[in-house]
Amino acid sequence: MFERLGFRTSGLRHLPIKEVLRGISHAGYQTVEFCLEHPGSSGESLKSVEKHGLEVSAVSYHGKRDPMDVRLKQGLRAIELAAEHGLETVVLGSPLAGEEGFIQEAEMLYEQANRKGIRPAWETEPGTILDSLEDFRSMIIPLGTAAGLNLDAGHLHLQGSCTAGEIASLKDRIHHVHVEGMTLGTHVHLIPGKGDVNWPELFSGLMHAGYDKSLTIDLFDIPPEWESFISQARIALTYIISYYLKSIQSNKRG
Repeated sequence: MFERLGFRTSGLRHLPIKEVLRGISHAGYQTVEFCLEHPGSSGESLKSVEKHGLEVSAVSYHGKRDPMDVRLKQGLRAIELAAEHGLETVVLGSPLAGEEGFIQEAEMLYEQANRKGIRPAWETEPGTILDSLEDFRSMIIPLGTAAGLNLDAGHLHLQGSCTAGEIASLKDRIHHVHVEGMTLGTHVHLIPGKGDVNWPELFSGLMHAGYDKSLTIDLFDIPPEWESFISQARIALTYIISYYLKSIQSNKRG
C-alpha cells in the first residue's frame, strides 16, 4: 500500500523537461505528474517519460489565474494528450474565487473526457472557486459518475477536512492524490513531515476509500540544489508511510 510515489513537473518549470524527468527518476520516484504549466510539455516529451523508467500518474493543468478560454484550451489539450498516450487520468483546477463561467467550462471538459474515456479529477484549493470539499460536492459530483477529485492533502488540512471520515466518504471519487507538508493557517507547501498534517488520518481515509494508486508530492519554491531536495522529500514520505503501516500492524497484533 502507498508504494508508488511521484513528483509534479510544475514546480520545476524553470528547468528543461528532459533534465526534470531524469532528476525525478534519479531521486527514486516511480511516477510523474505531467503538468502542462511546464513550457517543455509536449507529446514528444510525454512519450519520453518511459525512457526514464517512470510512469505518468496524470496529465494536469490548473491555470487558476488564466482567462477561461486559455484554461479551457489547455484542459482540452490535457485530455487529448492523455487519450493519445493511453493514460486514464487528467487533473484539473478551477479559477480564483469570483471568476465566472467555471460550471460551463467544467461541463465541456467533463463531456470531452467522457468521450475519450478519460477520468477527470478536479482539485480543491483555498481561494479558488473549488475552495472546499463542499464546493466539489455541489459543482463537480453532479457532472456525472466519472467526475472525480484530485485530493490534495495539504489543501484539505487547511480546510479542516483531512480526516479519515471525510476522505473515506469520497470512495470512487478519488482519482489522484497530492501530498505535502502544511501548517494549519498557512498555505505553503512543505516537505512531507514538516507542518502539522495528520498523516494517520490521511492514510486511514485513503485506505478506507480504496485508493491504491500513486501519491504525488506537490512542492514549489524549490532550491537550486533541486535534485537533493526532491530526493529528501521522497525519503521523508517513505519514512512516514513506513512508520504508519508499522503502527497499523502493531495495533492489529495488539
